[in-house]
Amino acid sequence: MKNKHNTVIIIGASQGIGKALAKEYAAHNAKLVLLSRNTTSIESIAEDIINNGGECHIKKCDVTSFIEVKAGIEFAVSKLGNLDLVIINSGVGGPNWMDNFSSSDFVRSFEVNTFGIAYALEILIPIMKEQGYGTIAGVTSLADIRGYGGSSSYSASKAAGSILLESARVELKKHNIRVITVRPGFVKTAMTDKNEFKMPLLMQPNKAAMIIRRKIEKGRSIVQFPWPIVMSTRIIKNIPNWIYDWGMNKARPVKKK
Repeated sequence: MKNKHNTVIIIGASQGIGKALAKEYAAHNAKLVLLSRNTTSIESIAEDIINNGGECHIKKCDVTSFIEVKAGIEFAVSKLGNLDLVIINSGVGGPNWMDNFSSSDFVRSFEVNTFGIAYALEILIPIMKEQGYGTIAGVTSLADIRGYGGSSSYSASKAAGSILLESARVELKKHNIRVITVRPGFVKTAMTDKNEFKMPLLMQPNKAAMIIRRKIEKGRSIVQFPWPIVMSTRIIKNIPNWIYDWGMNKARPVKKK
């Protein structure tokens, strides 16, 4: 199955994977709308795409605001017409230890990593039902399988996002709407630069973007990579708690103050 996407919205396109996806799809002649609260960055990305003969439109959009997500998607419809593919990529992360746990940081993680997906779904579903087709891809993480030390807010919000997307995939298939969960491993971004632990098989954003585009076009319902990390997470998911707890405390010990 080959799915060519001529019109693409990227929500969270200002840096990292989102920026790389914009360049990847532009290189394959997609017409783009980039949404981000960082307008300076997406203006620069759009200028580069347009200067190279592509079509790219931008609009400020804070994914934590339903009103702004709605306005951003409606703007995209006005510029592109039908929407072939929408990638919901906005995300936040960083160290979050229980010794100084912040519930406000936890809420912020859910606002960006989970509610942003929910807002987009509410707006996109009726649009794609009316046009008779569409693809929605939400970027979560391979960190969605268990509660990792120092990453409670990130892992919990990504797990919720993955479950939300899976439910949407099951229900929307009958409407010819494909829902894809994108679960990357470690990709070098401003977010992963904050991590306080070793990140095996750390990947550059441009390589991650190429993998994501190719697997979406092949019709995958879940895009997950790199394969060795995918397999290791499957093992981690099923090991007994006492082994997991011991291993996690060895791999990610709480730093002494």
